[in-house]
Amino acid sequence: MTVVVTLPPPVAREPDAFARIRQLSRPLEWLFTCLFALGAALLAVAIIAVLTYVGTRLQVRPGGIQIYIEAIVPPVRSGWTTVGALPWIQKIALAVSASVMMIPALAVLWGLRRLFRLYGSGIVLTHENARCMGHIALWLIAYAVAPTIGHILVTLAGFHDEGWLRIDSAKALALGLILFVIARVMSWGADIHDDVSRFV
Repeated sequence: MTVVVTLPPPVAREPDAFARIRQLSRPLEWLFTCLFALGAALLAVAIIAVLTYVGTRLQVRPGGIQIYIEAIVPPVRSGWTTVGALPWIQKIALAVSASVMMIPALAVLWGLRRLFRLYGSGIVLTHENARCMGHIALWLIAYAVAPTIGHILVTLAGFHDEGWLRIDSAKALALGLILFVIARVMSWGADIHDDVSRFV
């Protein structure tokens, strides 16, 4: 007499490499969450200060804004002025310019947070990872061109801006293009992973 015993399906064991990725990704997710929150708070404070502050601690120079935190603020130099003395059109232009330059940086931090949250959840070789990396690449490219847009805005408002051409813009552009290619490679790798996983 033959007895057939039905065994339960084998429990899939998480590879050690995936477990390590999960462990390393959780602190990075928290790090980028904190950096995003800090950056958003600084942007909000900067916009409020530019639009409402009338003291001498925020002084405007041709290359940008100088913030003084010393107990005794030095007198306004020749060719400089205070933010409070600027016309409203220039204050608004400075606030919009700061937003244009900071929002892509915040979006990059949020994208990194999302990417490491996926890794922390065990989602590693998927199209979702590739899409997330692609979004980060696009925001890096936006960050690279943002100073030029900000320069045009404040110049149209009559503000003399000399500090808009930055080497970090070129670095961000190069990194964004590199990550964009890596995202395409990751998407192709996800296709291969999906195909392999269909074989029994």
